[in-house]
Amino acid sequence: MDNLKTLIKSKLAQVINEIYWIDIKDDELFLETPPKKELWDYAFPCFWLSKLLKKWPAQIWQEIIDFVNKNKDRFDVFSSLEIAWPYLNLKINKLEIISLINDYNINKFTENHRDDTIIVDYIWANVWKPLHIGHMCTPNQWQAMINVYKRLWFNVISDSHIWDWWIIFWKLILAYKMWWDEEKLKENAVEHLFELYVKVTTESESNNSLEDDFRKQFKLLSEWNTESIELWRKFTRYSIDAMNILLWKLNIKPDYNIWESFYEWLWLPKMENYPDLNYSMKMIVEELVTKWIATKNEDNSVWVVFPEYTKLPSCVLQKRDWTHGYLASDLACVKYRVENWNPWNIIYFVDVRQQLHLKQVFEIANMAWWIDKKKLIHAYNWFISLKDWAMSTRKWRIIKLDTLLDEAESRAKKIILEKRQDFTEEELNEISKVVWIWAIKYWYLKKSRETDVIFDWDEFMTFEWNSWPYIQYAYVRAKRILEKSQDFEYKQILENYEEVKDKVKEESLNLIKLLVSYTTKDWILVETAEKNMPHILANYCYELTKAFNAFYNNVEVLWEENIKIKKLALSLTNHFAETIKQAFDILWIDMPEKM
Repeated sequence: MDNLKTLIKSKLAQVINEIYWIDIKDDELFLETPPKKELWDYAFPCFWLSKLLKKWPAQIWQEIIDFVNKNKDRFDVFSSLEIAWPYLNLKINKLEIISLINDYNINKFTENHRDDTIIVDYIWANVWKPLHIGHMCTPNQWQAMINVYKRLWFNVISDSHIWDWWIIFWKLILAYKMWWDEEKLKENAVEHLFELYVKVTTESESNNSLEDDFRKQFKLLSEWNTESIELWRKFTRYSIDAMNILLWKLNIKPDYNIWESFYEWLWLPKMENYPDLNYSMKMIVEELVTKWIATKNEDNSVWVVFPEYTKLPSCVLQKRDWTHGYLASDLACVKYRVENWNPWNIIYFVDVRQQLHLKQVFEIANMAWWIDKKKLIHAYNWFISLKDWAMSTRKWRIIKLDTLLDEAESRAKKIILEKRQDFTEEELNEISKVVWIWAIKYWYLKKSRETDVIFDWDEFMTFEWNSWPYIQYAYVRAKRILEKSQDFEYKQILENYEEVKDKVKEESLNLIKLLVSYTTKDWILVETAEKNMPHILANYCYELTKAFNAFYNNVEVLWEENIKIKKLALSLTNHFAETIKQAFDILWIDMPEKM
C-alpha cells in the first residue's frame, strides 16, 4: 500500500463489499480528519451509503462494527471503531502506523519523470514603477509553485512579462529627453524613471501640447529611430537589473523577462535568448477575423462579441487608429507560448483585478483552437493592505520593497539582541539578514492567495508559532539531537515492534502520520500543485513542526534505554529534519544549520 489512508480505504471497501455485496472501489471512498485528532485517526462519512442502502447511518455503522469485531484476524488494522453520527470514527492499530516509517523515503517520487511543460506567468511589473510590498504576492507564489512543479517532474518555464509599452513608455522617452540624468539612471533606473514619469504627467496636465509630443515619441520608436531604440534599451535593461537585485534577495529568478513590446513585433533588440516571434498583433487580429471570432467594423476597429453562454462582455481587439491594447498583446503571448513550448498548462499568477481580462483572453484562445481554456489557469491573489490605510501607487501610499527589506533587517537585529547578546557584529549581521529575508517570505507564503492580507509589523516579525523562526528553531533542535547521536545506527529500523508497541507514545504516532502524508500518492505537494496554493505546503510545515515539538517534549530520545524505541525516536527526528529541509527548499527558504 502507498500509505495508511489507502490501506484503510481498501479495508473499508472490503468490509462494505462483504456485508452488502456492493462492488465499490477503495478510490471511491473518502476519509476525513475527525475533530478530536488526538482520539481518532480518521472519520468515514456515510451519507452516500445511507442513501444507497436506504438505511439509517447508525444501523449501517453498527453492522460494520459488528462485522469487523467478528473478523478481527482479517481486519486487525482497526484497533477500535465508534459511531459519531453521521460518521464512523476509526482508530488504527499502532503497529500499522509504526510500520509506515520503515518505508519512508523522502525521494520516493523522484523517478516519476514526465515531459509535460508548464509555463508560469507572473509579476507584470512596470519598468518605471519601483517594486513595493504588493510585489510580495505573485513573485513568491510563482517561485514556490515553480519549485513544486519541478519536484513533481514537470518541465517549467517562467516568464516575468515586463510592461514596457504604451503611453507610459512614450511619456518616459520624452521626459528623459527633457530632464535626463544619466548618473541617476545608472544608480537606480526605476527610481529615476518614476521621478520623470511623475514630472512629465504633472506637466502635461497644464500643457496639452505634450499629448501630441507623446505620440510623436511612439512614432519615432516604431520607425526604428536610433536614439529612441537606445533609450528603450537603457530603460528596460537598467530597470530589470534594478528589479532583479530585490527579487534575487528573495530567491526569485525567472527564466525569461520577455517585454510587452516584444509582441508588437517592432524588431526591438532581444536582450535574452528566447525564441523569435512569428506572429505580430496585427496578424493575430487578422486570424481572429478570418475565423469569425472577431468582427472588423467600418471605422477599422475590431471587436469580439462572445457567445451568450460565456456571459462575457464584448471587448476591443483593435482601435480605430489600428493600434492594439493589452488584449491583443496577451493573445499574441498565448499563441507564442503554445507554438514554442507546447505547454500542458499556462498558469498566470496575476492579481484578481485581471480576472475578467484573462477570462476573455482564455475564451478567445480556446475559440481560435490554440489551446484548451482548461489549460489556461488564473491563480489570482488578493491584496496586501496596510494596517492603518489602503495602499495606492498613484498617491504613493505604499511601502517600497527595498524599504521593507531594510526595515525588516533592522527589526530583526533588535529582536535577536533581546534574546541573545553573545553575537559578534559580523554574526549579528549575517543572522539578521537570514532571519528577515526568510521571515518575510514565510509570512506571506503561509497566507492563502485567495484572501486579503493586512500588513502588520508585529505579526510580520514574530518569532512565535506559525513563523519561520519557530520552524527553524525546531529544525536546528532536531539537527543537534542527530549530531549527538551520530554514533548510533538509526537509519534502518526494520524491526518487529510487537513487543514494545505499548511503549510508543501518541506523539510518535502523530508525527509518523504527518510525515507519511508528505510522500504518498495523494501527498501534500500534489494537493499544493492541484490548487496552486503554496500556503498548503507552508502550513503543512507548521503542523509538522508542532507535532515534532510535542514529540520532543514528551518522548525521550537521547537517553532512552530501550534500543528499539530509541531507534524509532531518532529515525523520526531524522525524517522530520530532512522533510522540513526539502519542503523549505521547495519554498526557496533557506534552513541554516545553526540559529
